[in-house]
Amino acid sequence: MVLGSVAVVLALALAVVVAVRIVDDRVVVSGVIGSEKEPFFSHPDVRARFAELGYEVEVETAGSRSIATEADLEGRDFAFPSSTASAETLKAEAGADRDHQPFYSPMVVLTRESVVGSLMEGGLVREDENGVRVFDMAAYLELAAERTRWRDLPGDGGFSSANRNELLIRTTDPRSSNSAAMYLAVVGYLLNDEEIITGADPELVDEAARLFLAQGDPPRTSQQPFDQFVALGAGHTPLLWAYEAQFVSARVNTEAFPQDVVMLYPAPTTTSTHTLIPLTDEGDEVGRLLVEDPELQRLAALNGFRTADPGQFTDVALEHGITVPEQPRDVVNAPSYEVLEGLLREIESRYSAEGAGAAAEDEGEMPDPAPTDD
Repeated sequence: MVLGSVAVVLALALAVVVAVRIVDDRVVVSGVIGSEKEPFFSHPDVRARFAELGYEVEVETAGSRSIATEADLEGRDFAFPSSTASAETLKAEAGADRDHQPFYSPMVVLTRESVVGSLMEGGLVREDENGVRVFDMAAYLELAAERTRWRDLPGDGGFSSANRNELLIRTTDPRSSNSAAMYLAVVGYLLNDEEIITGADPELVDEAARLFLAQGDPPRTSQQPFDQFVALGAGHTPLLWAYEAQFVSARVNTEAFPQDVVMLYPAPTTTSTHTLIPLTDEGDEVGRLLVEDPELQRLAALNGFRTADPGQFTDVALEHGITVPEQPRDVVNAPSYEVLEGLLREIESRYSAEGAGAAAEDEGEMPDPAPTDD
């Protein structure tokens, strides 16, 4: 009986050892991440630094809500959504006893220089004393409630007069993506008389749902609409809800990034804290390194993320001529995960009532994890 027990223990230990993949003397670690972090993990300097530390990090992308509600994490070492709410749910379900928060990013609105004049004349955009352009979310909601079209804005016959579309901020799909949930948190706060939402009031849900449904077919993850915004210009997407890090990373690291893209800071905005949940010891070590390794923290700032040292990010922005606030001023907190999830389920039901299909699949859908080497 004792020998049999020892054999079982040895077999289990061997299984654990086999599950850890080694390639070129580096431990291969697999994770699922929000798509906005893919440029960071694929950056050559980030990959090189992990290699120096003895790791090769493989990632697949998905919408952060999908990571928390739909993902099959078997065979993964970590999950890295874009919000603390999704992360806390994952943490509880996985039985993890810790998390890692290496960086964060406030939400912004992206547009083009050709559009800014119309927005300023329409009372939607102003420039503060530090040169930061601020987007008035309350004024936007008033115009959206009136079904205002771009051609209805005052102006001199520029962009707005030639665009017949409804004035709406484009977002991702609220059924799958954290950035859309952050948009819902902000508009919900304003629709709820500047109070954090505590329940799914039907009238509020109807107003918020229309802001999503009127956009048409929404993208599932945050990188897809950003890429379309860059490639197709203002005529396709005059206003895009995005992470600050997406803009800063593209401006710093992409030579062909259009120079006429403008970043606006919503008033109010909310902040997305990117939270890694370790599922194995190897995933835990990757999370620790992202927080504690000075070089990875420096590279995170170069890829547009705000780290524990505020100066890292602001120095990067200053060096590349990007006007940013040292810290976002007008920030609201998101509702609790339970409240936000209830709101999202209600909005999902509005999609079904309108005959919309399930959240579209795209390149952010997670494949099955790669098998371990025997």
